[in-house]
Amino acid sequence: MYIYEVTIPGTWLDYENRDWTWKIEGIIRNLQSQFFEANLALNLFLEEKAKRPSSDSSEQWEKDSQRRSEIRQIIEKKYGGGFDRNTWDVIHFETEVEFKQEKWRQGRLPREFEHKRVYIYARSFLYALDTFDKFLDVLSEEADVPERLQSLSQKFKGMFPDLRGVRNTSQHLEDRTRGLGVGGKALDLKPIENSLISAPNGGALVLNGLNGTKYGSTMSDGHYGEVDISPESMGKLQEIFQEILITFEWKGSVQHKPD
Repeated sequence: MYIYEVTIPGTWLDYENRDWTWKIEGIIRNLQSQFFEANLALNLFLEEKAKRPSSDSSEQWEKDSQRRSEIRQIIEKKYGGGFDRNTWDVIHFETEVEFKQEKWRQGRLPREFEHKRVYIYARSFLYALDTFDKFLDVLSEEADVPERLQSLSQKFKGMFPDLRGVRNTSQHLEDRTRGLGVGGKALDLKPIENSLISAPNGGALVLNGLNGTKYGSTMSDGHYGEVDISPESMGKLQEIFQEILITFEWKGSVQHKPD
């Protein structure tokens, strides 16, 4: 497990304007919340990535086949004999429904659930980074904050140049799926060349893609963008957050996070 630590130089900000101080401390607490949310999402993502895809053993497959047959026989009795094609289809459907519901009651997850978890964790990391970025924008634009925050905001954006574009696509899949960008304009799909996709002449629309640890999609300008869900990315976030903290004047005991 990766745990990214930060040192808060004090307990409270040391400024005379208490209303201003209270507001800035609130923004910093939100930055901290998104930082650790990203840390947790990273660990869940990597843990899920490390799992082997589930596959039933031959023994389990035989047990499942036997159980399906037993369920089918029970359902067939309900319909009597002399089945036509439509009745066979109904029996097959009811057998599958009963078999699957029984598996779920026993604690076995649907394959779709197992497949989607890694994407959920990847997007959680993506959203935490994006929300951190938005709070940093807000903080850097507040009156009387250290000027250094403006350059830190730009530094963060340079570390994750595709972050906002990829996040926007994840929030507007209904448009990207139809080949639409900002304002409903048609996407001009640009070339893509990586270990997952080869489209040197463009034309490839990528949504919710996962190439190793890189979560990517076609952005609103038609280019393919990606964000790396990795310890390296988390380390960059840690660097930025720590720099933000030390730009302010603090008082009270130094704090070590997480608790």
